Amino acid sequence: MISFGIATKISILLLLICVASVLCVLSLPVFESISSACKGIEDCDPFLPVCAAHTNEHQFFYSHCDMLREICMTGKDWKTDYLSHCNVSKL
Repeated sequence: MISFGIATKISILLLLICVASVLCVLSLPVFESISSACKGIEDCDPFLPVCAAHTNEHQFFYSHCDMLREICMTGKDWKTDYLSHCNVSKL
């Protein structure tokens, strides 16, 4: 009985390691895009207003830095929408 318990624990441990490694590989591109947005905050334009779209959402950001900060914090992939859906005119 004791050897069966140890074998079961080892099997469960190996299964958890396999699942964790698969999850890490699947989520790697998400972390790469988030980290690039976080690194981009250093070089952003704090005075450039941006209208952005993410799937069916549209958002006005007061600056390019605000959009990059939002991407960094939430992981949403906002893309510049050139002020077409934000109901504002270009300055």
